[in-house]
Amino acid sequence: MDIQRTGTLDTVSKAHRNTSRRDVTAPAVDDQDFSQTDALRGALDNLPSSRPDKVREARKLAENVEYPPVKTMRQISDLLAVKMQGPLAM
Repeated sequence: MDIQRTGTLDTVSKAHRNTSRRDVTAPAVDDQDFSQTDALRGALDNLPSSRPDKVREARKLAENVEYPPVKTMRQISDLLAVKMQGPLAM
């Protein structure tokens, strides 16, 4: 197998790597402020395990025999049939 190079790069389009070091110093552990993490942890701990309004909405939809609509079910079944048959079936 013979691989031919077709594209050429001029010297302007080549990426140049900056090798100079930057003077970056990370703050010391003692200098970092973690005061907001305690508040965030408290807020997360106080979240309810479920959202009652969403549970109510889901139950309402589950009781509805016309949900999901027939049109949506047909579209989903058509997509599944196409996927199961593969791209050559069309």
